[in-house]
Amino acid sequence: MDVKSVFNNVSKAHLGRRMEALGVEPDLIRWTGSFMSDRQVKLVLDSKVGEAKPVDTGIPQGSPAAPILFVTYPSGIFDEVEAAVPGVQGLSFVDDISWWAEGRDDEAVAANLAAAATAAIEWAAENGVAFDHSKRETTLFHRKKLTPKVTVKVGDKTAPFSREATRWLGVWLDSQLSLKGHHAVRIKEGRKAKARLHRLTRQMGLSPANCRKVMMACIQSVAMFGSELWWKGEYVTGTKGQVEDLQLLVNQEARATTGCFQTTSLGALSMESGLRAAATQLENRQRRFGLRLLSLPQGGQAQEVVGAPMAIGRQLTNPLAHRGQVESTVLLEEPETLDTVLIQEEEAEAKMEAEKTWPGLTMFTDGSRMEDGATGFAVA
Repeated sequence: MDVKSVFNNVSKAHLGRRMEALGVEPDLIRWTGSFMSDRQVKLVLDSKVGEAKPVDTGIPQGSPAAPILFVTYPSGIFDEVEAAVPGVQGLSFVDDISWWAEGRDDEAVAANLAAAATAAIEWAAENGVAFDHSKRETTLFHRKKLTPKVTVKVGDKTAPFSREATRWLGVWLDSQLSLKGHHAVRIKEGRKAKARLHRLTRQMGLSPANCRKVMMACIQSVAMFGSELWWKGEYVTGTKGQVEDLQLLVNQEARATTGCFQTTSLGALSMESGLRAAATQLENRQRRFGLRLLSLPQGGQAQEVVGAPMAIGRQLTNPLAHRGQVESTVLLEEPETLDTVLIQEEEAEAKMEAEKTWPGLTMFTDGSRMEDGATGFAVA
């Protein structure tokens, strides 16, 4: 379910109440209200600027605070829907809100999703949120390859389960989660990128060293995106054909980088180009992905994926040789306060204080202090 007009329809009153419900500090709530007040817009059409009109709703786009405020705005929908429909879980990314339900048959899953959609639409109507029903999509994941016949009722319309792979955060998910469709899409995009960049590698183009950087940044990153999820190992059944596709692309990159003949030995080609074999890169990408998950702050669900009793958990554990001993990141519930305040108005005295060695965390202001005491600062 896609939220309509992400930033333009945010209500200042609803956002303030949601921030109060989350326990946000009153000063920050008042700042948000001031941030969204006394705003004007102008229409520009064919270089003609219209008159300024006042605007009471919406979040200014381009501000670093805009995405944070928007994510806060509809956050109450998840607790509401999950409480109304037991067994349903919410997933979201910016303006895309999704509902996940499990069941023993297609009818049970469709019924739970329909109930979740109804609860979400009711919550949206009460909280000033609107969904774009033309952008809804439903997907059914199952072990067997079959065509679902049931549909999900969303409002006054029905949404059939998609027969094709569904794109979620750049990853194409098919009904059996084999990710074969995702690999086919990524390898096709990688070949397109290589064809566009091929002219840069010719006689009057970039140097071999810069060509290698281009190949890694613009082609391999595209072709191997999401490979951490499907890679099972070099000699494991099910991924051999996918590795061969990537290795063929790497060989073509190596020839374009070095300018060698088609008959050049692949071993010498790989060594001269500096491009590693596809299997080695896939192994390294999966290892780094697992380490990145383990280094997340404690309490994150993503950490639990490594070592989980499922295929992806074992895939991430094997390249890491993970034994449970990793450095953890802990976020303090109540950060320590800084009680020391030192103000030096004279330039010479301020310079002397800044050159001193201070124990612990030291903060230096930039000197722009307002009458009410507010100021910016840098941390050294």
